[in-house]
Amino acid sequence: MATRAHTVPKFYLQGFTSTESGSRGEPFVWVGSLTTGEITRRSPKNLSIVRGFYDGQGGFAEATATIEAHLAKIESAAAVVIRTFAATRIGENAPIPQEVTRFLAWQAARTPGWMELVAQWANEGNLESTPEVVEPPPAGFEEVAVRNRPMCLEDPSTGLRRDVADADEFQGLRQKGWKWVLRQDDRLELLHMQAWYFQVRHFPRLAWARLEPSSGENFIASDRGVSWLVDGHADTPPAALRHATAEVIAPLTKKLVLMGRNTSNHSSLTPREVNARTAFSAARWIAGPTELVVEQALADRIDASPN
Repeated sequence: MATRAHTVPKFYLQGFTSTESGSRGEPFVWVGSLTTGEITRRSPKNLSIVRGFYDGQGGFAEATATIEAHLAKIESAAAVVIRTFAATRIGENAPIPQEVTRFLAWQAARTPGWMELVAQWANEGNLESTPEVVEPPPAGFEEVAVRNRPMCLEDPSTGLRRDVADADEFQGLRQKGWKWVLRQDDRLELLHMQAWYFQVRHFPRLAWARLEPSSGENFIASDRGVSWLVDGHADTPPAALRHATAEVIAPLTKKLVLMGRNTSNHSSLTPREVNARTAFSAARWIAGPTELVVEQALADRIDASPN
């Protein structure tokens, strides 16, 4: 039976729950749909669930290993550390714990909205040229095992699908317009590799700052968990994080957001501006502790570009 996977962890969403539920009521968040604008109350345990989404080996060498089991370990460690980290205050010089940075790296790579972008980018670009290598891969890349298996290609004009094992045949069909259909194994390996890149390459070189709202204000979360804008644009490839204007938004709780930039000069942003950026980069929904903060973020998201 497929695992009941939370693409945005339940423990994480509990950091954005409303105080209205009280001690006897079930915790809930206010969820705003980006497509309909509807705002509803949802329990964290019933939000962001896709069965079987992480069922597979990913990039692990052990045949019995699964991405789902690995994520459970990451979330368990992060759940404890985030509570402690959130209890510190700006000026106490508390470094970002490794458990938190690892959680954020995986959260940036693991959501359905992000994987849809990855599948889209896999079928874009100039197939006649070799991509320019801007910088060498991180240390340890040479140890990554190469797995050869047939890839699924689809003729967009007829819907015909073909399994292709030969690299030359694969490239030949791609140049004729055939689309690469990512299967579960493909998707999980890409997810695994991207999470590693976020953890060891993209996020460490950013300057990170803590953002905390004033009394009575709150931050929101989204179905992306961690997202970024580059020169005012959302949905940019991770390589764009080298750009001088890159701005990563990583909400941890309704009272704490981490922001990463390629400069140590962090200009002041209001919670409303931060929430607008979170909403602008979301795929399908946002969530927060009050109906008002979610309603405001939905209204502000179209003006979220920092340009």
